[in-house]
Amino acid sequence: MKALYELAEMVHNTKVKEVELVQENRSDNSPLSALLNGILNKEFNSDQDAAQKVLNVDAADQAYQRLRRKLRRGLLNTVFFFDLPQSDYNERQRAYHESCKIWAAAKILLAKNANYIGIELCHKLLKKAEKFDFTDLVMDITRILRLHYATREGNIKKYELYNDLFKQCEKVWIEENLAEELYMELVLRYVNSQTILEETHSMAIEFYKQIEDSLAKHKSFRLHLCGMLIQQVIHSSKYDWEGMINLCQESIQFFLNKPYKASVPLQIAYHHQLIAYTQLLRFEEGQKAATSCLEYLEPGSFNWFKHQEYYFLLCMNTREYQQAFEIFKETTTHRRVQFLSAAAAEVWKIYEAYLYYLSFNEELVLPEEDQTLSRFRIYRFLNDTPIFSKDKKGMYIPILIIQILITLKEKKYNQAQENFENIGRFCSRYLRQGETFRSNCFIKMLLSIPAGNFHREAVMRKTTKLKKRLESDSNKFIRAEIEIIPYEKLWDYVLESLSNKAYRVRKS
Repeated sequence: MKALYELAEMVHNTKVKEVELVQENRSDNSPLSALLNGILNKEFNSDQDAAQKVLNVDAADQAYQRLRRKLRRGLLNTVFFFDLPQSDYNERQRAYHESCKIWAAAKILLAKNANYIGIELCHKLLKKAEKFDFTDLVMDITRILRLHYATREGNIKKYELYNDLFKQCEKVWIEENLAEELYMELVLRYVNSQTILEETHSMAIEFYKQIEDSLAKHKSFRLHLCGMLIQQVIHSSKYDWEGMINLCQESIQFFLNKPYKASVPLQIAYHHQLIAYTQLLRFEEGQKAATSCLEYLEPGSFNWFKHQEYYFLLCMNTREYQQAFEIFKETTTHRRVQFLSAAAAEVWKIYEAYLYYLSFNEELVLPEEDQTLSRFRIYRFLNDTPIFSKDKKGMYIPILIIQILITLKEKKYNQAQENFENIGRFCSRYLRQGETFRSNCFIKMLLSIPAGNFHREAVMRKTTKLKKRLESDSNKFIRAEIEIIPYEKLWDYVLESLSNKAYRVRKS
């Protein structure tokens, strides 16, 4: 059902020209219109729900399955007539969309033996594919052209021309695929986890060595994009943020020199500059990178949502809480938020919890009529984050911490005591030296709270040494995705939650 929802939403929100196979006027009472309208209005939770409401049958019923297939076919046919708005798509995206349509038409015509028009389209398309670095398309077209001039026209000169071009392109294509495969090998472990594996850095260096010569020889878009991504892993896995900034600047210059607007690599480069500036707590430079990145992003795209995450973190780490809230609101109310992966959606659940805590602390003041955070409930939050609850050295840390902070602010000390016991076991098992050292320090500071009987002055005395260790220069590095609010500032909020009155938790 999710795939059908996405297809219907895409067709509905994209202009269609020339032919419309799914009518815009959906006022009739046919089952097809009822199913389409229900999907667009988000009236169905599942296929079973849709089948019951539209046809009063089960989802497995043949009548519903036929209706579903009919709608899907109609929507898919409409895709071929999308009219891409000039303002929403860059030159390369429009060229790719148009090239795909022409290539599909050429292949169909050639399969029907309409060779004159088919080959004419191939020649026309080849120039565009070469200009925009569509390597796979150039290779497909030159393969067809060499076949045509060898077997139909016997033109040796043209056969050799396109055969040579095919072979050159094939070499680049193989290098592109290798670079892409190596990048995927690096990142597939991090889709549902923020924990940096020890071997990642050495793997990334080794992978980069495999493509370094190819990068020097070829100016391919996809090759250099994957090369940049692998180098970004080299820097991020060692938290080398200055190196990341320099790499991104070099990449920006390379892609700005392309004869077209290379939006994807430019947005990625600016985005990683934003990440680096966020980790270094350099707000003004980070905001410039964020603004530059937005110029190349399509709102609602995967990269736009990732960008919003780090823009939010930049604001939270530099105490621009009001701006962070506006980013949260813009992101979570976007019409395409429903298509986020489960892990990506959980990130925003965690951010909501921290914003709720700030509003509870009166550090974030919202108009009375704004009910964005009013529906937050801590127990529902814990149930809504099952994926990251398994990410023990990553995003489970801020989940545990915010749970304790909220119960402290609510002065539910008996409940907090149970949470402290859980977090104590967690800390001793998972958080030691290395990248989790700051989290280890902060959680040990939290564990001093029940030991000090929730008395502010007593807790401050017990945590003096830990606080110095946290603030020492050697431990200043902040993992912004984990420390959604830097621990030093978060500790100030914790102390504000306590009073100079001792509270002894009753033993059950």
